Amino acid sequence: MPARLSFYLIRRTLIGISVMAAAVTGTILLVDLVEQLRSTGARSSSLSLLGALHLTALKTPQLLEQTLPFVVLIGTMMALNQLNRRSELIAMRAAGVSAWRFLAPVVGLAVAIGLFTALVLNPIGARLYSTYEIERAIYISDDPSRRAAEDAPIWLRQGDELGQVVISARSVDPSKARLQDAVFFFFELSKDGQLRFMRRVGAETADLRPGFWQLSNVVDATPGAPPQRSDRLAVPTRLEPTALLDRYVSPQTLSFYRLPGVISEAEAAGLTPTRYELRWQSLLAAPLLFAAMAALGAVFSLRLSRLGNGAVWSMIGLGSGFLLFFLGQLASAFATAQVAPVSIAVWAPPLSGVFAAMAILGYLEDG
Repeated sequence: MPARLSFYLIRRTLIGISVMAAAVTGTILLVDLVEQLRSTGARSSSLSLLGALHLTALKTPQLLEQTLPFVVLIGTMMALNQLNRRSELIAMRAAGVSAWRFLAPVVGLAVAIGLFTALVLNPIGARLYSTYEIERAIYISDDPSRRAAEDAPIWLRQGDELGQVVISARSVDPSKARLQDAVFFFFELSKDGQLRFMRRVGAETADLRPGFWQLSNVVDATPGAPPQRSDRLAVPTRLEPTALLDRYVSPQTLSFYRLPGVISEAEAAGLTPTRYELRWQSLLAAPLLFAAMAALGAVFSLRLSRLGNGAVWSMIGLGSGFLLFFLGQLASAFATAQVAPVSIAVWAPPLSGVFAAMAILGYLEDG
């Protein structure tokens, strides 16, 4: 196929995807702006319209990243349907260009957009989303000082039928399940159901192990007695180490380049970073997912417009894309529950979409 024709198809498809991306971005800005005013504004008296717009702008790149597969699907269908209505696809076929050949540039463009999403858009979106979470927390707490919000202590609570332990720490390293400058306040449940303070244990570090906290450089203070120092102390707990990682580090705030390091550190600490492996594999599989979406959108846009039922075929193409997305979400849920391997959960749906598109195109083209 001539290079000029390939560039023409890429340009027409890119225009369709760009128009759809602009429409989706505008919708995201409008809807999320209203949501920020409704949710954050209801909890903060200092949030103005400009502040809500700023929060929306910080969140938009990541929301756009999540919707890009559908942007590629619909944009591809728009471009090819337009070419079909102009009889340009008929002219290509008459010139001896098969559907396999003139769809190759379209799928190649989708792969390039997938690479751009994983390597460029995701790091930007993750950085801005992390800033968004800090800014939103500042508005909710009505704290004018960013530093005060960032340096706020970590608070945890654990307990059973005998009492409770309240834990404060200066900072947390979730990838190693470790608290820095931790203080444990022990409370005993009396017979009348009231909590009574028993002891205060300070530690330089507190490492969360299966079934217990491992404290180091400990200072144990009990009311009416002098402080006792020790190198190590174990405190029983029911908190899972992985829960600490999931609570304080969102996969959405970690970029494509940071995820492998966090996963390695978590595995070295004995944790099971399933959500982060799922996120990492999903970014690796983004080019394949985008290719599957473009291919599915393309094969349902090849029917000649003069044969009618174009709207029905377009709806079938949209439905196939949403089905592929639903299968991906279902597989991710199985992986999060550790029912299915992460690699299979991530790669199986887009591969199924690619193979389905190839089968349909083979049937339409070769009978």
